[in-house]
Amino acid sequence: MAHEIRNPLGALNTYVEVLKQRGVDGEVIDAMQKEVARMDYIVAGLLDYARPRHSARVPAGLVAAARSTLDFLNKQGALKGHGVELVADPEMPPIGADPHDLEQILVNLILNARDARPGGRIVIGIHRYRPGAKRRFSDEHDSASMPRRADTPALPHSSGPAARDGTLLIVADEGDGVAEGDRERIFDPFFSTKAPGEGTGLGLAIVARAVHDAGGVIWVDHAREGGAVFKALFPATWVGE
Repeated sequence: MAHEIRNPLGALNTYVEVLKQRGVDGEVIDAMQKEVARMDYIVAGLLDYARPRHSARVPAGLVAAARSTLDFLNKQGALKGHGVELVADPEMPPIGADPHDLEQILVNLILNARDARPGGRIVIGIHRYRPGAKRRFSDEHDSASMPRRADTPALPHSSGPAARDGTLLIVADEGDGVAEGDRERIFDPFFSTKAPGEGTGLGLAIVARAVHDAGGVIWVDHAREGGAVFKALFPATWVGE
């Protein structure tokens, strides 16, 4: 299906370029190219979700992946007008994950936070998770307005065993948050809280599967001062300290 759809899409894009060369109104051309690109994006999302999984779990640095992803998105202009803050505990050990999957997780969660509120602030946190351990985040993180915790965040009972150490990824936004009734469905394929035509409902489903393939769990909470905060817990790969 993707092949059959992408062939006419490619032809349409070529015809749009021809119209552009013939002097057709630039605003119309830009709108046409935008819609063709959106259709191609939808097909790409379907392909990515339907493709058989062959994830290779290797030691991967989540902090380095987050920095690389932010650099990529900033160069693309995808985060223009947004304040983005990355806060990480020092000397984070690697996690066991497919590097491509990590990129997919970060890109989708960050873009989801971007779409939650145009011009809003996005906070990405990467922290060690130790059940029952009392700890303070760094002063830098304490000064941030989202999400601020005095102690290690607790796992919801439905998210899996909370008795293991791990690495916690947090992505918080300043949007309207996720309604209580939508929390159980937010990671379902094709479920979207966005207006019709603004989302495929596949981004968070891809995230959930990638987190699961890395042996982790993911859930969504309310951010401390509004908005949503997505949390993914990955198993620890370091030897107990």
